[in-house]
Amino acid sequence: MQYMRAHGNTPGPTQRPTSAGVISAVFAAAPAAFVLWITGALNSLSDTLAIKFQLVLVLYVVSMSVMGGLYGRVFSRAANDPRAGWLFGISYGFLIWMLGPVMVLQLIRHQPVAIGGAALGLLGAHLIFGVALGLLFPSVHKLLQRKFGGPDWQPQVKTSYGTRNFNFTPEESKKQ
Repeated sequence: MQYMRAHGNTPGPTQRPTSAGVISAVFAAAPAAFVLWITGALNSLSDTLAIKFQLVLVLYVVSMSVMGGLYGRVFSRAANDPRAGWLFGISYGFLIWMLGPVMVLQLIRHQPVAIGGAALGLLGAHLIFGVALGLLFPSVHKLLQRKFGGPDWQPQVKTSYGTRNFNFTPEESKKQ
């Protein structure tokens, strides 16, 4: 395990995968919420839970943000792969659909949360959320690494010769 940490194969605390997951999830929840609204799943959830649909929408975005933070924490470095991120995302979207509306809400309410087109809309919203989360996560994570000094970040100084990166060891600085 120490070997892997020494060579950067596990995420360090400065890489902020949880923050990247939460931020990505907020943006990924927008198309998912649109699908919920168009298919009538939002109204179905509102009727089933006996609360206003605006509150259902807020609760959906908040819970998806928490799930996005969990996605970043669980998948960490694997979620950064831009080629496979969508696959991790859609799998994760299916998993949270299975655990959330299918299992937990039905156990609490003792009845289906949605039926027919609304149920398909609920599934579609979670899958779209997962794909969007998987596609957005690498970009947001890279931005956070640059902004807060992660492993991709290099100190830069503007000189009369242009911008210069200072990414050298103390031994190399003595040579210059």
